[in-house]
Amino acid sequence: MKPHELDLNRAHFIDALYTASGRTNGTYTNLWQEFCADLGANLRDTDGRMILDDCIKAIGGTESHLAEKHAMACMEAIRIHLMKGWE
Repeated sequence: MKPHELDLNRAHFIDALYTASGRTNGTYTNLWQEFCADLGANLRDTDGRMILDDCIKAIGGTESHLAEKHAMACMEAIRIHLMKGWE
């Protein structure tokens, strides 16, 4: 990924965090730190079998045999777990 693409992705991610956090004051202070703390706790406390079960359900719901679609569905299931409390 080119540097400008990485910067754009990071900006989009931070904007998504701001929206998901429920903030409305226009400040991003400690947003990343709060997200990292919650992410770590979510990952630590999540049952790996639950994530696997969700990925299996997600793949079953794609109605496609394309690996990329299957992987994207799994990524979405994992993202939901990692973003708990931020949506």
